[in-house]
Amino acid sequence: MQLSRLTLYALAMVGGLGMTLMIASASIGVVFGADLDAEATHGLGLLLVAGLFLMVLAIGFWLGWVRPFQRFDDINIPAEAEHH
Repeated sequence: MQLSRLTLYALAMVGGLGMTLMIASASIGVVFGADLDAEATHGLGLLLVAGLFLMVLAIGFWLGWVRPFQRFDDINIPAEAEHH
């Protein structure tokens, strides 16, 4: 089965967006943490959870699409002579 590069690219973009949201919310919280009120802190927490959700979603779909656990090399079986 040929994996669609566009699908893999989209999953990488979703995961990257999730990671960007998590990093941005954590850095805003560190820089302005003492000056934030309760609503802003709650918003940053939601942003962090949304980023985590996107990251987990992208990893889950990637595992379902690529299935790396089905194809792996067994180190106990020697490779073919022309195997590079």
